[in-house]
Amino acid sequence: MRRSMIPVILLLILALMVPVGAQSDEAKLSDIENEIDALSRQIKAQEQIKDQRAAQVAEVAARLEVLQLQVVEAQARVDAKEADISSQEAELTDLERTLANLEEQIARTQLEVRQTKETVQERAVDLYMSRSLNVGGVLLAVDEMADVSVGLEYAGQVIEDSEALIRRLEVLEHQEELQQKQVETNKERSQEILVSLEVERTGLVADRLQLEASEAEVAKELEAVEGLLAEIRADIREVEGELTALEREQVKIEAAIRAAQTAGGEKLGSLRWPVSGSMSSPFGYRTHPISGVRKLHTGIDVSVGSGVKIVAAGNGVVILASWYGGYGNAVVIDHGGGLSTLYAHQSSLAVSVGQSVNEGDVIGYVGSTGYSTGPHLHFETRDFGVPIDPMPFLNG
Repeated sequence: MRRSMIPVILLLILALMVPVGAQSDEAKLSDIENEIDALSRQIKAQEQIKDQRAAQVAEVAARLEVLQLQVVEAQARVDAKEADISSQEAELTDLERTLANLEEQIARTQLEVRQTKETVQERAVDLYMSRSLNVGGVLLAVDEMADVSVGLEYAGQVIEDSEALIRRLEVLEHQEELQQKQVETNKERSQEILVSLEVERTGLVADRLQLEASEAEVAKELEAVEGLLAEIRADIREVEGELTALEREQVKIEAAIRAAQTAGGEKLGSLRWPVSGSMSSPFGYRTHPISGVRKLHTGIDVSVGSGVKIVAAGNGVVILASWYGGYGNAVVIDHGGGLSTLYAHQSSLAVSVGQSVNEGDVIGYVGSTGYSTGPHLHFETRDFGVPIDPMPFLNG
């Protein structure tokens, strides 16, 4: 179980509050210094875990920022390509419409060219057959001098009309040539657009794939952040849940211990560790990071595997051995002098009420009963039922 550590200053005060005899007693002072060093190491270890979590969240947040920028850039590229494609498609549509109009114009021009050529050919034949192309012949054909002016006018009109037809034919042929060139130019531009569109559409597919990949990465990183936050929230709920569950049992278990224990005898100065493991949560108050409510963790938690033997921390008599709500299967041993020890969350008990035990005797097995999210031992020391820090006894 992950637990936040109590402040170093509080630990130092608690350590210094332990009866140590005369201040000149070097052995006791050395024990206190060792205890402080051990607690400091545990605090640093917990702070490292917290810092690692914070670093993980910061790292994911940084990756998210980069990925979101990539998404924005990819989306911008997609939007730009889509806009360019739309523009080119509109231009292509206009070109196709223009080409269709040009084709119609060319068809009309070609028809006029053909009709004009036919008219020129017919006029040439008529002039040749009538020899009217020769002005002298026209004048010789006039019988009277009064008709000479009419003959000249007719000959001039015929020539003028023929020349006009020829000029019109040249204009039409030139016009057709220009229209054909315009058609070719438009076709070339259309082909360029088609090639460009193919490139743009291929690039658009790649950019969309990149966008989708970036969005997927963002979703993945968001999921990672949510996972980290969920773990942190779970840690908070885990600690608060157990503390609340144990808190509900305090009045009941204090009363039960006081009623069952004997007041006589001398209080033990030291206890043995009931299991071999690392302390994952110390004794003391901790403040909820959101609500600000302070709760007392009435013992220490020792990380250890399920089924591991739990031994008596000292000689005494079993005064409680049963299920106690959030504590699950729990055993309480009275060591005399008002001192008792409590062993919670056991998978099964190996002793019964009234049984005398010696230090090191098996009293039960590690489990996760009661309010517990994983196998561990919750170990308490109590003075006339009131919880006190076990560490001075365990390290004494």
